[in-house]
Amino acid sequence: MPSIHVHDRTEVFPCNLTTSILNVLLQNGVPIETLCGGRANCGRDLIRIHAGARFLSPVREREAARLGALAREGEPEGPDIRLACQCYVRGDVEIEILHFAHPWPRAGTL
Repeated sequence: MPSIHVHDRTEVFPCNLTTSILNVLLQNGVPIETLCGGRANCGRDLIRIHAGARFLSPVREREAARLGALAREGEPEGPDIRLACQCYVRGDVEIEILHFAHPWPRAGTL
């Protein structure tokens, strides 16, 4: 089963092919920011891919358009930046969450 490792954290979350990274994180209590609930509208669920990019679903037109608009607004850009709501995993990945809804306590303090 593939997994999502959050960069600089000890947590690793198992995932499947049918659940987006955003939903896996939310289901596990990770405070990733989202305003639109996963429709590629808000762009608050930006992630940076540190490892395993080849295991992610391809960038589709809607995600590419939103990422382009976000880059014009000053958000990070590049092939390692994705929307968590649009990424589905088929192998192990390591990600960095760029926007948290609220502070995430250090590992072991939950």
